[in-house]
Amino acid sequence: MKNYQLWTLLAAFTLSIASCTGEDGSPDAPDDNEMVMGQVDVIKSGNLTAQSSTNTQGNVAIVKDKDGKHFVRLSENFTTKFSTGTVTVYLATSQTLNLESSSSFQLVSIVGKPGEQFFSLSGLPDAKFTHAIIWCGAAAIPFGFARME
Repeated sequence: MKNYQLWTLLAAFTLSIASCTGEDGSPDAPDDNEMVMGQVDVIKSGNLTAQSSTNTQGNVAIVKDKDGKHFVRLSENFTTKFSTGTVTVYLATSQTLNLESSSSFQLVSIVGKPGEQFFSLSGLPDAKFTHAIIWCGAAAIPFGFARME
């Protein structure tokens, strides 16, 4: 009986992770290249730690461009095993996303591709947001987090 339960759990986990990939593999993320003006200054940053058996890696930073606009920047080497579909970036008050407490997170954007990306923010995020989280909404599991200092 235990083998059957183990295989059932493994199959459910595999299906939940696969649901983070779009049906046709195409990115659903917004175009992120038209807004950044000139060189950016890093306000705080951190390296991603992979979770949920993904190969999530790279750096996440809060940056400011020459016009004073703020962005979340994913580094050139950013990757995650399933970087299309419902994979999103959040800012959070800890390394664990608590969707029950709206004051503990800020949704940034959908992530639809590997590599460097900039996601516009309405201003400098509240100092309480000390972490960035890469999250798969369809499976409700973390793909990675970074403590930003």
